[in-house]
Amino acid sequence: MNPSWNVAKKELYIAVRTKRFLIVMAIYFLLFGFIAYSTKSELMDMGSARVGSVGLWDMWAVRGDVYYTPFTLMFLLNMSLLTIVGAVLGVSLGADAINREVEEGTAKVLFGHPIYRDEVINGKFLGFAVLVLSTSFLTFLLTVGLILLLGLPLTMDSFIRGLLGMLVTALYTLVYLSFGLFLSTLFKKPENSLIVGLLLAIFVPIFYNLIAGAIVDKIVGPEPYWDSPAYNTWEESRNAWILRFNMLNPTHHYVQLVVYIFGGDEFTNYYTPLGDALSYGFNNLALLLVMLLLPFAFSYVRFLTRDLN
Repeated sequence: MNPSWNVAKKELYIAVRTKRFLIVMAIYFLLFGFIAYSTKSELMDMGSARVGSVGLWDMWAVRGDVYYTPFTLMFLLNMSLLTIVGAVLGVSLGADAINREVEEGTAKVLFGHPIYRDEVINGKFLGFAVLVLSTSFLTFLLTVGLILLLGLPLTMDSFIRGLLGMLVTALYTLVYLSFGLFLSTLFKKPENSLIVGLLLAIFVPIFYNLIAGAIVDKIVGPEPYWDSPAYNTWEESRNAWILRFNMLNPTHHYVQLVVYIFGGDEFTNYYTPLGDALSYGFNNLALLLVMLLLPFAFSYVRFLTRDLN
């Protein structure tokens, strides 16, 4: 059997038994249960599906129209939760994957076997990726299960878009996993890489856009009176600068992709065709893939050239 797959199975087995994974998932289930309970009445009283805008600009610099169904609403609420839980899960899996092996001396034991370093880091990432995909699928099943439990309609179109949203959620979590692996090769102490990773996993989804907005306000100057000729120019300039800052924000790209997937067309009062939705989100998807591959490439090079003593 491929050595990388043996490492992957070992990492997968260990990861699902760690306290941090169980704690993260327990927190997620509790928050999901709270959201489900608090929105049950709203879901039941939604009536006919409609196209409406989403107000996510202040939090993640995301705008767009979505086709609101009970499933769409529940998925968007779950997505808001996963912006933080997914980031924390990804970082917590990867942030001590390498340096803990070195600190505890298990790396030397591991390389006493006929295995190469690239097989080790590839196997670790593969094992964690399987876990991320499994947990993302579980969150999707929870959303579907809640809708069916409440006896609400779920069309095949909504189901397929939910599957795509699940894959985007997994990709978002893998971005933070990749960054966690990079921190694990950057810091010698596992505690340091884990703390830095968790701080960033909480800071970026919650505070990044707020701080970007404060910086942009210094760049574009004070807001003119809303009915003055200069207001539209000021607003366009401010929004453009905020989008430039959010080019580096994985949460922005994740949320924007989900909004495109569930996008709605006011003329037809139905979902935007999937082909159009994916073309709108192509740049967001490409940047998420770059954010996934770039830290992993740095981790790969550092691990292959690192002195394990």
